[in-house]
Amino acid sequence: MKLTANQKYKESGSNLSFKEWLKTEQKKGTLADHEKMFNADGLEKKPTLKKAKNNMLGLNLLGIVAFGSLVYGLSQVSKANAE
Repeated sequence: MKLTANQKYKESGSNLSFKEWLKTEQKKGTLADHEKMFNADGLEKKPTLKKAKNNMLGLNLLGIVAFGSLVYGLSQVSKANAE
C-alpha cells in the first residue's frame, strides 16, 4: 500500500511544517509524483476544464428545461382555471 504524503511526513519526524517539508521533498524528487499521493486509491483524478464545462453545460440545460416545463404547466393550469 502506498503511503500518502501526510503519512510520510509524520514518519519522517521533520521539524519543518508540512507545506515546507512537501516542497523540499518535491524538489529532491522524492515525491515527484505527488498528485497521486493525495488520493487514497493512488489513482490520479484531475478534473479537466473541458469536463467541468461539459458538466456545467448539462446542468444549465437541465435547469432551463425544468424551468420551461414549470412555466408551461403553470400556464396550462391557469388556462384551465380561467375557463
